[in-house]
Amino acid sequence: MYYNGSVNGIEESQVFFIISSVGFVLLWAFVAVLLFYLIRITRSFSRIMDKIEGGVNQIGDTTKELLEDLRDSALFHFLFRRKKKSRKDKEEGKN
Repeated sequence: MYYNGSVNGIEESQVFFIISSVGFVLLWAFVAVLLFYLIRITRSFSRIMDKIEGGVNQIGDTTKELLEDLRDSALFHFLFRRKKKSRKDKEEGKN
Protein backbone atom coordinates (compact mmCIF):
# COMPACT_ATOMS: atom_id res chain seq x y z
CA MET A 1 0.00 0.00 0.00
CA TYR A 2 1.27 3.38 -0.98
CA TYR A 3 0.82 6.42 1.39
CA ASN A 4 -0.13 9.48 -0.62
CA GLY A 5 -0.26 11.99 2.28
CA SER A 6 -4.01 12.37 2.51
CA VAL A 7 -5.81 11.83 5.79
CA ASN A 8 -9.27 10.33 5.88
CA GLY A 9 -12.16 11.74 7.91
CA ILE A 10 -11.86 9.38 10.87
CA GLU A 11 -8.20 10.21 11.42
CA GLU A 12 -8.99 13.93 11.20
CA SER A 13 -11.73 13.60 13.81
CA GLN A 14 -9.41 11.65 16.13
CA VAL A 15 -6.71 14.34 15.87
CA PHE A 16 -9.32 17.06 16.46
CA PHE A 17 -10.69 15.16 19.48
CA ILE A 18 -7.22 14.80 21.03
CA ILE A 19 -6.33 18.46 20.46
CA SER A 20 -9.68 19.73 21.76
CA SER A 21 -9.50 17.42 24.81
CA VAL A 22 -6.05 18.71 25.74
CA GLY A 23 -7.26 22.28 25.17
CA PHE A 24 -10.30 21.86 27.42
CA VAL A 25 -8.23 20.22 30.15
CA LEU A 26 -5.77 23.13 30.05
CA LEU A 27 -8.62 25.65 29.99
CA TRP A 28 -10.32 24.09 33.04
CA ALA A 29 -6.98 23.89 34.88
CA PHE A 30 -6.49 27.61 34.21
CA VAL A 31 -10.04 28.38 35.41
CA ALA A 32 -9.50 26.28 38.57
CA VAL A 33 -6.26 28.14 39.40
CA LEU A 34 -7.96 31.47 38.70
CA LEU A 35 -10.88 30.59 41.00
CA PHE A 36 -8.48 29.42 43.72
CA TYR A 37 -6.64 32.75 43.71
CA LEU A 38 -9.90 34.69 43.47
CA ILE A 39 -11.20 32.92 46.59
CA ARG A 40 -7.94 33.64 48.44
CA ILE A 41 -8.06 37.30 47.46
CA THR A 42 -11.70 37.53 48.57
CA ARG A 43 -10.88 36.00 51.96
CA SER A 44 -7.93 38.35 52.43
CA PHE A 45 -10.07 41.34 51.48
CA SER A 46 -12.75 40.20 53.92
CA ARG A 47 -10.21 39.93 56.75
CA ILE A 48 -8.84 43.39 55.94
CA MET A 49 -12.34 44.87 55.94
CA ASP A 50 -13.09 43.24 59.32
CA LYS A 51 -9.92 44.78 60.77
CA ILE A 52 -10.79 48.18 59.33
CA GLU A 53 -14.34 47.94 60.69
CA GLY A 54 -13.02 47.05 64.15
CA GLY A 55 -10.62 49.99 64.00
CA VAL A 56 -13.35 52.39 62.96
CA ASN A 57 -15.59 51.16 65.79
CA GLN A 58 -12.74 51.58 68.27
CA ILE A 59 -12.01 55.09 66.97
CA GLY A 60 -15.72 55.92 67.25
CA ASP A 61 -15.84 54.72 70.86
CA THR A 62 -12.66 56.62 71.71
CA THR A 63 -14.07 59.78 70.11
CA LYS A 64 -17.30 59.48 72.11
CA GLU A 65 -15.33 59.08 75.33
CA LEU A 66 -13.16 62.08 74.42
CA LEU A 67 -16.22 64.26 73.73
CA GLU A 68 -17.85 63.20 77.01
CA ASP A 69 -14.66 64.04 78.91
CA LEU A 70 -14.46 67.38 77.12
CA ARG A 71 -18.08 68.25 77.92
CA ASP A 72 -17.55 67.35 81.57
CA SER A 73 -14.42 69.48 81.86
CA ALA A 74 -14.42 72.78 83.74
CA LEU A 75 -12.95 74.67 80.79
CA PHE A 76 -15.83 73.60 78.55
CA HIS A 77 -18.38 74.69 81.15
CA PHE A 78 -16.57 78.00 81.56
CA LEU A 79 -16.43 78.73 77.83
CA PHE A 80 -19.83 77.38 76.85
CA ARG A 81 -21.94 77.77 79.95
CA ARG A 82 -25.64 78.06 79.52
CA LYS A 83 -27.28 81.32 80.31
CA LYS A 84 -29.42 81.05 83.38
CA LYS A 85 -33.05 81.90 82.87
CA SER A 86 -34.42 84.77 84.86
CA ARG A 87 -37.58 84.40 86.92
CA LYS A 88 -39.59 86.16 84.24
CA ASP A 89 -38.45 83.68 81.59
CA LYS A 90 -39.31 80.75 83.85
CA GLU A 91 -42.75 82.13 84.64
CA GLU A 92 -43.47 82.87 80.98
CA GLY A 93 -42.44 79.34 80.06
CA LYS A 94 -45.01 77.88 82.46
CA ASN A 95 -47.90 79.93 81.04
